[in-house]
Amino acid sequence: NLRVLNLTVNTFNDASTSYFHKSIGGYHGAKLRRYQELIDHGIRNEIEVFRSSISTDNTPVLNMLNTKYLIVPDQERRPVPFPNRNALGNAWFVKAFILVDNADAEIAAMQGFRPDSVAVVDKSFSSEIKGFEPHFDSTDQIILEQYKPNYLKYLAHSKNGGLAVFSEIYYPAGWNAYVDEEPASHFRVNYVLRGMVLPAGKHTVEFRFEPTVYHAGEKISMVSSALLLLLLAGGIVYEYLCRRKSRA
Repeated sequence: NLRVLNLTVNTFNDASTSYFHKSIGGYHGAKLRRYQELIDHGIRNEIEVFRSSISTDNTPVLNMLNTKYLIVPDQERRPVPFPNRNALGNAWFVKAFILVDNADAEIAAMQGFRPDSVAVVDKSFSSEIKGFEPHFDSTDQIILEQYKPNYLKYLAHSKNGGLAVFSEIYYPAGWNAYVDEEPASHFRVNYVLRGMVLPAGKHTVEFRFEPTVYHAGEKISMVSSALLLLLLAGGIVYEYLCRRKSRA
């Protein structure tokens, strides 16, 4: 489960890459505004940095988005993969965090920062990390065990407890988090990603897409179907009784 950035096409107006890969770019008429802002104020700049240096040492946004490959043209304009050894993977623990005042300060703080070590947190989420102090250990790790569009499962191990960053878009309108099957809180970090404070030890972390509207719609659909079946059954019984009465 990794992502690619295709620089051989019009990166943000081409949907062909998404047919084969999880793409950083692509086109959709209804992009998330926050992700579009990340494109405009982060990703586009880093593309230029990469093109000028052919290196991902100074592309923190691309790295935190787990951009494992950049597809670039060779001398004959054929697409070839450029491996990004700085991609951070599906999730990781950070050594520290910084609080910023607002969204503008949040995206500004991501210019040249080290996403493998630091998480940028808007002060609107300060209650989520109140009293927390990261105690990073080199043995801490998180492994993505299962991936579906509406379900993610990780196995996490932290010696002292820590702040985990997940390379997935923060979208609270439907996504719920669970630690060891118990509901847990998560919040936004690095402008678009998910963050969570995890206790020490081994834990299972799950993200489930459970939008209220969807489940309410399912219940309404089930009730409507049940009523329809009852009406159909009632009509059949009524028809049977009428025919039986006419024969009598």
